[in-house]
Amino acid sequence: MAHSHDDGSISQPEVLTLHWEGPAGAEFPPEHRFPGSQEESRAAREAEREQELRDLSRTRQGREIWEQIRGEASSRGDGELWRRKLHAYWWVKMKAGGNAGDYARRFDANHATVRTWIAEVAKLGYQVGFRLHEDRLVLVGEAPTELKRLRELVNADAGSAEATAELCRVASRFRGEEPYFHLNEGHVLRAQGRLRESEETLREGLTVAEARLVRSLLWNARGQTFWDCTAASSFPLGDHLERAEKAFRRAVVLDQSIYFPFVNLAQLALEAGDERRCEYWIGELSGVRRRMTDEMNSALVRYLSEAEWSRPVESARFWKGGPVKWIREAVRRGVLAGVAVVLLIGVLAAPAAYSAPTTPFPETVERDNNGGTGGN
Repeated sequence: MAHSHDDGSISQPEVLTLHWEGPAGAEFPPEHRFPGSQEESRAAREAEREQELRDLSRTRQGREIWEQIRGEASSRGDGELWRRKLHAYWWVKMKAGGNAGDYARRFDANHATVRTWIAEVAKLGYQVGFRLHEDRLVLVGEAPTELKRLRELVNADAGSAEATAELCRVASRFRGEEPYFHLNEGHVLRAQGRLRESEETLREGLTVAEARLVRSLLWNARGQTFWDCTAASSFPLGDHLERAEKAFRRAVVLDQSIYFPFVNLAQLALEAGDERRCEYWIGELSGVRRRMTDEMNSALVRYLSEAEWSRPVESARFWKGGPVKWIREAVRRGVLAGVAVVLLIGVLAAPAAYSAPTTPFPETVERDNNGGTGGN
């Protein structure tokens, strides 16, 4: 206690209150990142990507590509995302820095997403007339020579042990990058009755396929897989025939240089007892076969001369006006041998009546009879 010298009263000492606000800002140490930290690595990757995009923009081709992409990006409001797509495409296809998986690991992205980005840029560039790179496999539809042996084995017998062994040999190199690998794998798995896996690999192939021909082949193969998905199969689907028809129709729209989906649609219609729909698809085939190569036309008439499903309509007017004429021309040119001549005579001598199948759809569909058009 404190006493006053004047009157002896008690007085309180002065109380001092300190409001400490800490050291001045300059006293805080600067923020440091540990070398090799995740933040530092991410910043380095972003700087690398920006520098590479600036280098690309200085080239004539880079400017032309970006001008086309800019229009697409402005309509969607995602310009920065399209810049990343362009960088992924440039890094994989033009710089050849690695495949989509390598890019995904280096720049911290999803592998499937990167594949989609690359496909979108390639499609956009091709649509506006730029040949972005010389990858004929991707844009034109040619398969790499390394898959030639696999394709030969699959076309001869997709269920053979040799085809399976060759598929395993090339899988590590082409899986996820090459649509023709997935096309052949789909046929092999289908021949083994592994229908769910066949559908999965064909669907994955569509994420990397850019050429319309290859996409058409993949959709056709998906249709064949759906066709086999009966109640007794390893992958039962109640609407398997509807799915098969939709897949074949997608294949038809994408490319008309192959006959496979047309004859599959005709066969589906015939097995449903719908002769008029079968006639429609044969008529569509008549219109597009003029644009097919001689080799594909020869394969078509050979197939039609041997296909079991065509026998019920051998005497139909639309069949005589189409396939019979094609087979006759092929025999005259020497493309088809004796078996076709015998069939042709049988067709011309067949009675006029046509008997539709007694049941709309068979309970099971023999795999080898599903169009017989698994070639690629």
